[in-house]
Amino acid sequence: MIRIVTAPLVYPVTLAEARLWSKAFSDVTADDTIYTALIAAMTEYAEHLTGRAFVERTLELSLPRFPACIELPWPPLIGIDSIAYTDTDEAAQTFAAASYEVDTVSQPGRVRPISTSAWPSIGTRFNPVRVQYRAGYRPTGSPTDLTDNSYLPGQLRIWMQARISTLYDQREQLVAGQGGIAAIPRDFCDGLLDSLVIGSRLF
Repeated sequence: MIRIVTAPLVYPVTLAEARLWSKAFSDVTADDTIYTALIAAMTEYAEHLTGRAFVERTLELSLPRFPACIELPWPPLIGIDSIAYTDTDEAAQTFAAASYEVDTVSQPGRVRPISTSAWPSIGTRFNPVRVQYRAGYRPTGSPTDLTDNSYLPGQLRIWMQARISTLYDQREQLVAGQGGIAAIPRDFCDGLLDSLVIGSRLF
């Protein structure tokens, strides 16, 4: 079970970039709300397709028990803020950071006790283990500055702009043709995200 503690501050594509890709006139801003909605939707869709967090955010993973090694969904993992749990007396506790090691190289990232430590005993409440962590691609400068988004995969940004432009021009799910009404097929540019997919995702 994952919940968002701190939502992303920015998106991989700016409003100006989306408008430029779709060749919108720079002085026509009437559809900016549509572009903004499409940017947010395509960010979420790209993350769903790949199993990645493309923009930094804080997440909390709730677990019914301590596994030997905890895998943290939505890589890349930046770091862990805290590991909280309820002990056998149902009291809230925090597992000391010095007692566990974090793997930010693997995707998904992982955390486990160091060799001289062990996970503590827990109570019987629902989801007594809660891991709060930061995930996503981290910009080299300010997290609110997208003037340089070279830290993001290039294929992601191309895919997003292509999808945004296509959905802006074609806003219906069904299109009329010579053969009647037909559904829009899976977009060809979805293949751009194949190399970014984590685990087994359903398309």
